[in-house]
Amino acid sequence: MEKIDEFRNTLAMPLSKLSIDKLVQEICLHPEYLKDMYQLISDDKIVVSWRAIWACEKVSEQHPGWFVPLQDDIIRRLLTCWHDGSKRLFLSILYNVPVSTPISIDLLNYCLDHMLAPQESIGVQALAIRMAYRLCKCEPELLKELQLILENADTEYYSTGVKTTIRNILKKINK
Repeated sequence: MEKIDEFRNTLAMPLSKLSIDKLVQEICLHPEYLKDMYQLISDDKIVVSWRAIWACEKVSEQHPGWFVPLQDDIIRRLLTCWHDGSKRLFLSILYNVPVSTPISIDLLNYCLDHMLAPQESIGVQALAIRMAYRLCKCEPELLKELQLILENADTEYYSTGVKTTIRNILKKINK
C-alpha cells in the first residue's frame, strides 16, 4: 500500500488530536511524506481533505519553510475555498510561513475583504486581521490603511475574539 493510500485511510476514520499528532510526527521524521499529505487536501471526501489540511497546518508550525514553495498554491486554494474550517487552516498555514516579497496582493485583498465580514467564522476573521497586519508591516502606507479600517470598525457587532484581535493589532501598529 502506498503512503498516500495509508494516509487517506487514516484520515477517513474518526480522528483525535493525538492521531493527527502521530501523523504530523511521521511527516516530520520523513519530509518526503508531506507531498502525499498535501495531495490529500484535494481529496473528494471533505472530511479527508479537511483533516489533511489540519495535518499540514500542524506540520507548518514546526517546519514553516517546507510550505514556502507551496505558498502560491495555498493562496489559490484559500481564494476558492468555501469550507470555514479549511479557510481557517489555510490562513493559519500562511500565517506560519514567512511573508514573501513582494507581498501577495491577492492574499492581502482576501484578508481585507474577510477580516470584518460577518458571514465569516471568528477564527477566519481573527486570522485574516493578523495576516493582514503581517503583510501590511512590509508596506508602511498599507499599515496606515489597515489602521484606519480597524479604528473605524464598529466592534459592537463582533465577537470578543475579533474585538481582542483588533485591539491587539492596533496596539502593535501604534507602538
